[in-house]
Amino acid sequence: MSKFVEQIAENRYSVQMSRHKKIKESDVANILPTLIREKGWERQFDLHTLFSRWQELVGEEISDCARPLKIERGVLWIEVENSAWLQQLQYEKMDLMDVLNNSLKLSALKDIKMILPKGKEEQVSRKQYPDIRFVRPEEKEIDAFKTQISCIEDEKCREALMQFWYLARACKRG
Repeated sequence: MSKFVEQIAENRYSVQMSRHKKIKESDVANILPTLIREKGWERQFDLHTLFSRWQELVGEEISDCARPLKIERGVLWIEVENSAWLQQLQYEKMDLMDVLNNSLKLSALKDIKMILPKGKEEQVSRKQYPDIRFVRPEEKEIDAFKTQISCIEDEKCREALMQFWYLARACKRG
């Protein structure tokens, strides 16, 4: 009796396998939209189309320095190449969100978060830059600049500009 049971199980398995082998790519393409709809994944699928359309939506310049990582609870996480681009994209965040949300049909992003690649910040800070040395500007240069900014009425503004100029002139690379 056990041989008989084994034979039946073997036949069932081979019938099931032959059914699976007959499924074609076109069948999967026909089934997929129905499956997505039945499982309630339409909104998630809509959100995740951003990954495949990233360059088309944000343009080549941004796509070269930033890439989408994940979408969690309506928040798109983007990995940005460096801190300069991170700052630039922070300024453009609302425009970027509008472009991305306008491309979506069933859902919308709630926010965009940007991060640097792990370990990237350490690499940037360890780059070898020439030593910066302090060279005090000559008195006549200082006096000449003070004369130039004397027309600024706001004393705090004038002092801040003077400090900025002084540091820019005094700090020398190399």
